[in-house]
Amino acid sequence: MIKYVAPVLTALHNAKEVDVESCLKLYDYLINNNIDGIAVFGTSGEFPHIPTAEKKKLIKAAAPQIKNRAEYIVGTGTMNADETIELSCFAFDSGADAVIIVSPYYYGMTDDSIFEYYSKVADEVKGNIYLYNFPDRTSYSIKPKTVLELARAHANIIGIKDTVPDMGHTVDIIKTVKPEFPDFAVFSAYDNNFVYNILSGGNGCVAILANIAPKLFSDWVKAAREKNFDTLAEIQKKVDRLMDILWIYSPFLSTTKAILVDKGIFAKDLMTFPYLPFPEAKKRELRDFMKDFE
Repeated sequence: MIKYVAPVLTALHNAKEVDVESCLKLYDYLINNNIDGIAVFGTSGEFPHIPTAEKKKLIKAAAPQIKNRAEYIVGTGTMNADETIELSCFAFDSGADAVIIVSPYYYGMTDDSIFEYYSKVADEVKGNIYLYNFPDRTSYSIKPKTVLELARAHANIIGIKDTVPDMGHTVDIIKTVKPEFPDFAVFSAYDNNFVYNILSGGNGCVAILANIAPKLFSDWVKAAREKNFDTLAEIQKKVDRLMDILWIYSPFLSTTKAILVDKGIFAKDLMTFPYLPFPEAKKRELRDFMKDFE
């Protein structure tokens, strides 16, 4: 099934405390604009920097807002397998439909280590799991062969988010896994790769720009499902331009948070420490840029 999942931003009261009310407003905004899934505490949600107690508070509060309206996914990956398992179990007990788990970062891992890590988690977590491959952050990539071996070994490993700008690796996963497991979901993480992904046999995107222009992306999904290639091409050009927003300021999460404040969805554009909010001096430039996407 083709779909678009938003890895949602996390609103904050301060550098450590989640603003639940603003987060719930964002989820409503996305679901009301027909986004298919909400992924809380992915990379866009600043998961490495938010205390576990705050994560649990939002995971629990998000469930009744999202359930039965969109797929509810929770990012639960940590550097420690037991902590990942505990948070994943909490997410399922709170009502999550699935969890998405980035593999341990900082140290490199062998193919065997990757298999053992996800196997341990999959054996102890009674719910659906998406793998999360992000070589720019983990220092290694999950190989297509390893993805296939994990799909064979664990029925609850149902898909992968492949965060690579070049579609070659993602296509290799599709070619390796889909013939045996056609329902295994393969998602890209860069919005501009959506059409390439689905034309190659993938399932769409789990990508950040849906946070700020959800109707654009739900219209894209609709065009894909209807095989409306003229609309697919027209929206591709818009998305290619919208991608420029990621390079205006670093980290780009602060840029997207500033847009949500302008939309009246987030109360503040605060980031977790030590990251800085979007500079006031650049906000006029940002607003002018976004006029084409209102």
